[in-house]
This record gives sequence, structure tokens and C-alpha cells, in this order.
Amino acid sequence: MFASSAETGVMEVGGTSGTGSSSSSGSGNNGGGSSSNSAGAGGSIELLCPPSGSSSISGSASFSSNSGASGSSSQTHSTAVSSATDRSNNNGNKSQSELTTECSSSRSNNNNNHSGNIISGFCSTIWRSATFGSATPVINPLPAVLINPKIMESSSDSCSLSSTTTPEVGLADQQRNMAGGAQDQSEDQSQTFLGATELDDELIKQLPKEVLLRVFSYLDVVSLCRCAQVCKYWNVLALDGSSWQKINLFDFQRDIEGPVIENISQRCRGFLKSLSLRGCQSVGDQSVRTLANHCHNIEHLDLSDCKKITDISTQSISRYCSKLTAINLHSCSNITDNSLKYLSDGCPNLMEINVSWCHLISENGVEALARGCVKLRKFSSKGCKQINDNAIMCLAKYCPDLMVLNIHSCETITDSSIRQLAANCHKLQKLCVSKCADLTDLTLLSLSQHNHLLNTLEVSGCRNFTDIGFQALGRNCKYLERMDLEECSQITDLTLAHLATGCPSLEKLTLSHCELITDDGIRHLTTGSCAAEILSVLELDNCPLITDRTQEHLVSCHNLQRIELFDCQLITRTAIRKLKNHLPNIKVHAYFAPGTPPAVTSGHRPRYCRCCEIL
Repeated sequence: MFASSAETGVMEVGGTSGTGSSSSSGSGNNGGGSSSNSAGAGGSIELLCPPSGSSSISGSASFSSNSGASGSSSQTHSTAVSSATDRSNNNGNKSQSELTTECSSSRSNNNNNHSGNIISGFCSTIWRSATFGSATPVINPLPAVLINPKIMESSSDSCSLSSTTTPEVGLADQQRNMAGGAQDQSEDQSQTFLGATELDDELIKQLPKEVLLRVFSYLDVVSLCRCAQVCKYWNVLALDGSSWQKINLFDFQRDIEGPVIENISQRCRGFLKSLSLRGCQSVGDQSVRTLANHCHNIEHLDLSDCKKITDISTQSISRYCSKLTAINLHSCSNITDNSLKYLSDGCPNLMEINVSWCHLISENGVEALARGCVKLRKFSSKGCKQINDNAIMCLAKYCPDLMVLNIHSCETITDSSIRQLAANCHKLQKLCVSKCADLTDLTLLSLSQHNHLLNTLEVSGCRNFTDIGFQALGRNCKYLERMDLEECSQITDLTLAHLATGCPSLEKLTLSHCELITDDGIRHLTTGSCAAEILSVLELDNCPLITDRTQEHLVSCHNLQRIELFDCQLITRTAIRKLKNHLPNIKVHAYFAPGTPPAVTSGHRPRYCRCCEIL
């Protein structure tokens, strides 16, 4: 029915149709006539012809319309079609050799379109595989182009056939031929769907291996596993070590066991740069030892909440992973000072370490770490009760580039160590000394004098801080963005006035349990340079002097997203409702205790109250 191009060529089939009937505007002898397409609607569809033996079709379509001056309209369609069998209609106008020559010429002119279709088809295959786990494409419906196989003639420029109406063909024959053409088109579409996987395989195999590996390197673990199930070729590439440079197994923490980690480390080897095993409590020293033996280039390692990890694991890491820059040992309760000594000896490039809630860590381990890892930028020892002033002084002495320090709940810390830290570490940006109850305003004065880049300060539970220390901070630390002043019970509205004028970048402020804060302090805060566009979170839990006037002042804070008002007894529902009307996106967290029931004045007193009956 159609003349097929050789191998992977592009063949065009064109036709002209009048309004309601088919017509021709030129002679059909020797290709001397030309189809009339100066007026009417025109369009083209380019479809990639697959290799011989496949009947898949893929491509895109574009149409444009024009109107003629004579008022008559005609349509011209150019459609690229491939078929599994060679079907042609010879009317004596051209020889078969001439038609083959012209088709070859047409194929050479469409090489660029062929390459473009390969890339387009490959991208869509990647998307389908990552989303559905299958490379079977979705067949887009083609524009309905009705081609009558009995009524065709050759064109002069390409292997296109123009439909003509001949007097010899009756009306019944035309209808029969049209039905046959529609059936052939339906069969072609059915064959296209069945042969789509073969086309995808051809598209994939024509791309270099390096391109596929580069694409796979951007996928997560789940997407890589799906791609590995598409075909054997994808399985080899998806499981290649270069595609597994960053692995996060937190979502599979309950299923990950030692043999899985050993298999991953043997497959990835030197390609692995970052691995997160957070929460994988089944992982032990043997798995970490295998990991260290095979993955010498690892830089980021997260072992937080891996309860079975001991000093044996860190010893293997320090021996084989000299490029390690960050390690997280949060809540690894079996880790001791020996681990810090191992890391100081074998990982001189270490810049970040987290040993929070490792209760066996003491000043001896911190001193050894500070001496060996002078490039340290972040150190966190939250909940380590044995960390004292000597440990902090060693960090200040040997790690002058320290930027982040978290010693939350290290209760023995005093002003002397923090003052030395502030004097030596001028790059300090984030400091958490919450629950260090022995600190005084001397700490805040030293920070305001030496650490002008400070942007986060957490001093929750430091009850000895007063307005004097925060006044100095507001004067010199212009980049403060987050402050946690919970339970700093001695601060007053004066602190808020200094922060409002001196800290224009303040985003989050916690004042919970600051019982001396009143509505005037909130008014100072809302009139400052940070309130209108910057302030987003304000926590006022258990501030007994806060009233509905505070809600009125907060209306001017257009960027305010969340406010905490738990146990603020003087706040009413009406004021909260008005605040939400002015700031519809704000989240207000408040609690209103149920009203006290009236006393029973008459009648018999019940034996049990309502709560007891419910219980």
C-alpha cells in the first residue's frame, strides 16, 4: 500500500483534498503536474522509520493554515510512514528505480530529524522508567490522515503520492478502499504499540555509555533500582559504581542489614563519596570494616543512631579513609575517647564531627581530636556531660577556624572557656550553650566584642543573662538571624528594644518563659527594622503579662508565619481571630484551658466528678 524507505529512512506521503471531495490541479503524466497548495490549510508530520522488520512510529506534528483569494480551500498533508512490508502502487508514471532514488535522497535530508527523534525518545524512556519502572512508551494519537491506497500517483520532488479521483472507480469502490485504508491504519497503530519496546532498545543502544551513566548519576536509590529492572543493558549501567556516589538509606533503615552494606561497598568501591546509614541499627562493626576496606574515597559518613557501632569501626575508618571530611556519630553510645584519637591520627582533613549523646566522650578525646584535626569547622557534643572547660579551650587553641559549636547541656561550662573561644575563633557563626546554667553576661560581652559574624545564638536556660549582655549583642552583632532566649527569666522589654534596633535580620525569636516581657516589649520589636518583612517566627509560651494588645502590634509583621501562645492566660480567642483576618497565612498555636464548672448550690453532691466517670 505504501512505498517503504530502506533501513531507517524517512518517507513522506502527501495528498490534496478539496472541500468534501478529492481533487488534483495538475497532470498525472511523468510527474509534470504540480499539486495546488497555494491556498488552504497545510501541515507536515515527520515520523521516524524504525529499522527493517519493525513497524514502530514516533515523531511530532506541526500545522499551519492559509486562506486563498478565490475562496476555495485545499489541504496538503505530508506524513512519514514506515511499514513492515513493501507496498507500492505503480500507475506507470515513474519507474521503481526512480522512486527508490528519490526516497534515498529524502532519507539523507532527514538525518538531523532522525537524531533529534533519538534524543527525544531516549529522554521520554528515562522518565517512564524512573516513574513507572517500565520503558513501554505511551503512543500519542496521530492526526487522522486518510490515505486511499487505490488512488495515488507519484510526485516530482520526493517519494510522495498525490491522491486523485479517477472516473473508472465507482462510489462503492471508493468507500470500500477508504474502509481498507482505515483498517490498515488501525493495524499499523496496533503493531506500533507492540513493537515499542524494540524501538526503545534501539534508541538506548545508539547512545554512548557515558551519557547513560551521567543521567543515572542524578537519580536516587529508588529510581536506580527501577531502572535496573528495565533490561539487561540498563541493569549493568544502573548498578555501576559510578552511579552510586551518594547513598542515603534512611528510608530503608529497618530493612538494611550488614550484608547489604557489604554488597554496596564492594560494588561502589572508590566511587562512593557520601553514605548515610542513619537509624540502621542492624549495622555493626563488620559491615563498617568492609566499607572502609573498599571505599577509600568516602568523604561524608553518617552513622547516627547505629547502636552497634564501637571503636572498632572508627579504627577501620581512620586506617583506610584518609579523605574523610565529615562524620556523624550521634547517639552511638558505645563510642569512647579512643574513637576520637583514631580519627585525629588517620583523618587530618576532618572538618565536621558530631558526638552528641555519646556519654563516654570526655575532655581527653576532644583534646586529641583538636590536636590532630586543626581544620575542624563544626563540633557538636550535645548531652556529653563530661565535656568541660579544658575541652573547649583545646578547641579554641588548636581549631581557630571553628564556625559552629554545640555544647547543649554541658553543665560544667563556665565563662572562662567561652571567652577564650570567642577571642580565638573570630569566624564563629553558630553557638549553642543552652542549659549551661553557670554562664553570665561576661560570655555575651565577649561574643559581642569578637564575633561580629554570629548569626545563631541559643542560650535557653541561661538564667544569669540580663539586659546588659543582650544590649551589647544588639549593638555589635548585626547579622543575628535566630535567637533562643527561653527561660532567660531576667530579661525585660529593654532587651527587645535593643534587638529591634540593632539586629535587622532577625527571623526567629524565642521568648518562652520570659515572664517579664510585656506588650510594650512586643511593640518595640514590631516597630524595628526586622519586623515588617523579616520576622517569621515568634514564640511567647508562658509569658503571663502578654495581652490582646500584643496581637494588635503584630499586625504590622507581614511576613510572620507562626506564633506560639501556649498558656498566655490573657490572650483571647477574639484577638487571635482578628490577627488571622489581617494575616491569613499565619499559624497560631494556643491553648485555652476549659472553664471551671459552677459550684453546686443545691441538691445532692455526686459521688464522682465527671472526669472520674469518664475514667
